[in-house]
Amino acid sequence: MKKVTLITIMLMGTLTSTHYSFAQKFVEVGKVNMISNRNIDPNAKYKLLRSYSADSKKEVKHLKFTTIEQAIDHVVKKVPGGEYLMNVKIYLLHDDYFMVEGDVWGQDVEITQKGFKTGDVVTWKKSGKFVKGKITALRDDKTCLVEDEDGKIVEMKYEQVIKAE
Repeated sequence: MKKVTLITIMLMGTLTSTHYSFAQKFVEVGKVNMISNRNIDPNAKYKLLRSYSADSKKEVKHLKFTTIEQAIDHVVKKVPGGEYLMNVKIYLLHDDYFMVEGDVWGQDVEITQKGFKTGDVVTWKKSGKFVKGKITALRDDKTCLVEDEDGKIVEMKYEQVIKAE
């Protein structure tokens, strides 16, 4: 019984200290309803493109955004067609770097990313042979989902695919 109690106390202490260290690293600066670095057209129709979008802790530590504007731009540009953020939380990491998270909104138009759009027929090289497929979704600024000739959905980098006729 004493061993179980001692283990429980040690585990609770570890969890508490982990939560405390996380709270010390990421400090919430504030919450805003809407934030943008671009001019928003009041007559345009906007729609929710991605809910709860943010950079991972690893990305924040690597990218090191020193201004809120940089952090906003990065999160919005990760989502194809993104224009602004709503329901935003702003964090400060180690008193030096900013991170934002929120819902990405954009115009209700055909979205393109790096010259590609949903429905484009593309080709890529796999095991020395060329394979054809159709883009089914634009995931972010680096990858898209492609349905190959066998009906299998694969994630591809834009640099790996070429438009086909």
